[in-house]
Amino acid sequence: MPFLLSVVLIGVGFYIRSKVSESPVFAELKERRTESNTPIRTLFKKHPKQVVLAALSFIGTNGNGYMVIGGFIVAYATKTYGLGKTELLIATLASAVTWGVFTMIGAYWSDRRGRTTVMNVGNLAMVLFAVPFFLLIDTGNLGWIYVAMILFSVGLGLSYGPQPALFAELFPASIRYSGASISYAVGTIFGGAFAPTVAQWLLGKTGGTLAISIYLALLAAVSFVATMLIKDRSGRDLMV
Repeated sequence: MPFLLSVVLIGVGFYIRSKVSESPVFAELKERRTESNTPIRTLFKKHPKQVVLAALSFIGTNGNGYMVIGGFIVAYATKTYGLGKTELLIATLASAVTWGVFTMIGAYWSDRRGRTTVMNVGNLAMVLFAVPFFLLIDTGNLGWIYVAMILFSVGLGLSYGPQPALFAELFPASIRYSGASISYAVGTIFGGAFAPTVAQWLLGKTGGTLAISIYLALLAAVSFVATMLIKDRSGRDLMV
C-alpha cells in the first residue's frame, strides 16, 4: 500500500517543479542557445576524471548508509541476538533522523568551510568509527545499538550534506544535469548496491563482523582520497 500510494508523490513533484522557475544560469544558457545536444558524449569526452572522482567520492556515504538504514543491521541483530524487529526499526529511524539533521549541518557548514573539507570530515569519521560501530552492535545490547547507529549517522550526514552542491559545481552548466546524475548513479551502484551482499558474504566467510568493518572503512577511505583530489569550486562562477 505505501508503494502504491507513492504514486501521489509523482503528481506532487510534477506540480512543484512546474511552479519553480529555472535558475538564472540555465535561463542564460537557454537564451544563448548553448545547451549541449549530446551532453553524455561531451561529458565523457571532456570530463571523465570529474565523473570518476565524483562517483568515488560518494561510494563511502552510499555504502555505509545502506548498511545502517538499509536493513542489514536489523536482520543481523534480529537473527544473531534475538532482538525485536520493532525495537531495531525504531533504532533505524533514530539513525535516519540523525543522518537528516547532520546532512543539513554539513550543507550549512560547507558553505563556509568548503565542500571537500566538510565531506572529508564525514568520511574520516566513518573510517574511524567502522570498527567500533560493529563492536557496539555485537554487544547485543539494544541501548548500545542505538548509540552505534546514531553516532555513525553523524559522519554520514556530514559527508552527504555538501555532496549535491559539490556535484553541481563540478561540471560546466551545459552538461551539469548529466554530470551530476551519472556520477551519483555510478557511486550508488558501486557503493550501496553491493554493500549488503558483500557484507553478508564476508559474514558467512569469516563468521564475524570485523571483515565487514574493514570493508566499510575501505569504502569511506576511497571516498576520502577521491574527495581530496577534487578541486573545490564553491563560490565560483557556475557558468563555467
